[in-house]
Parts: sequence; C-alpha cells; structure tokens
Amino acid sequence: MVRPMVLQRRLRHPAGLASERGTTLVEMLVVMAVLVIVMVALTGGFVSASRAEADQTARANDQEAARQTLERMRKDIHCASGATVQATDGGYLLNLTETANVCPGVTSATSGVQWCSSSVGGSTTRYAVYRTTTGTCDAADAVFEVDYITNGNIWSTPTCTSGTLPTVTIDMPVNRDIATRPSRTYELTDAIALRNATVCS
Repeated sequence: MVRPMVLQRRLRHPAGLASERGTTLVEMLVVMAVLVIVMVALTGGFVSASRAEADQTARANDQEAARQTLERMRKDIHCASGATVQATDGGYLLNLTETANVCPGVTSATSGVQWCSSSVGGSTTRYAVYRTTTGTCDAADAVFEVDYITNGNIWSTPTCTSGTLPTVTIDMPVNRDIATRPSRTYELTDAIALRNATVCS
C-alpha cells in the first residue's frame, strides 16, 4: 500500500520579525518614570514663570497707585493754606486747611481735606492711605487711595524757612512683601509747598 506523501510547509517569517520581541514591564515603568520627571520639571518652570509675572504685575500696580496718590496729594497740598500732622489710633492724619474756590477742580470743601494712613489688620508694616473732604478720614468713611505702604508716618509737620512757603515733606515707601524682600521697596519722596499759606518770616 502506498502512503500519500504529506507535504509539510514551513512557515517563514519575513526577515527581521523573528528577532523582534515585546517591551517588558520594567522598560515601560522606566519610560513612564522619565516622562513624569520631564513633566514635573516643565510644570514647575511654568508655575514659577507665572508666579514671577503675577508678582511683577502686582508690584507695578502698587507703584503706579503710589505715584497717582502722590500726585493727588500734591494738588491738595498746593491748594492748602495750612497743614497739621497728628498720630491717630493705628496711623497718622494730615489735615489740610483749604480756602473755598481757591483751587477749582481740586476741592471746594471749606472744611479742608484730610489724608490718613491706617494700619491694615493691625500690622506695623502695612498701611493703606485714604482721602476725604467730608466726615472722618478712616477705612470706613474715606476714599481708598493706595495700599502696602510700609510706614504709616509718611508726612512731616510743615517746615518753615524765612522767605519761603511752608512745605510738607512726604516719604511713602511701598512694598507688598517687606518681610521677605525688603530690597524691593519702592520709595516716593517729595517736599511740597503750601502755595496759599503765608510766606515764612
């Protein structure tokens, strides 16, 4: 009896596939760990840059508010005929005596203009500055002007030199992070004459 011949065909793999193998769990974990490290570094960089930008914007806003406040203060002091400075509970008060209609557009208050500094939250390094022409100069009743002043005593008692007008000296340091970054203090100073006052003799 003749047995039929069985042809056996060998399956051949294309060249190169026979040597390929899958990735192991250890390799996958290593790749994932590297990706996590890269992502953490990138995220940290973005967060740091975002915080730096926010900090710089806040500092610029504080400085601009201080400049605008000084300019408003300058107008009031120029119009004043007299000025006194006194300590208050938690700050200082600059009381300006004004003459009605002497400075149209600046103030028409016959009772004068008051500027005051007030401690924020009882702090000794953070004060806000307010202005009013009516009522009491404080955080509740006056108009807010600027924050993050590091010293509440920003006005001097008017000085008088013979033959000149009395002047009020202003020293307004601004820094919202005085405890950790004291070198970032932005300081505005000026000596402003009371133009409607009597010349000193």
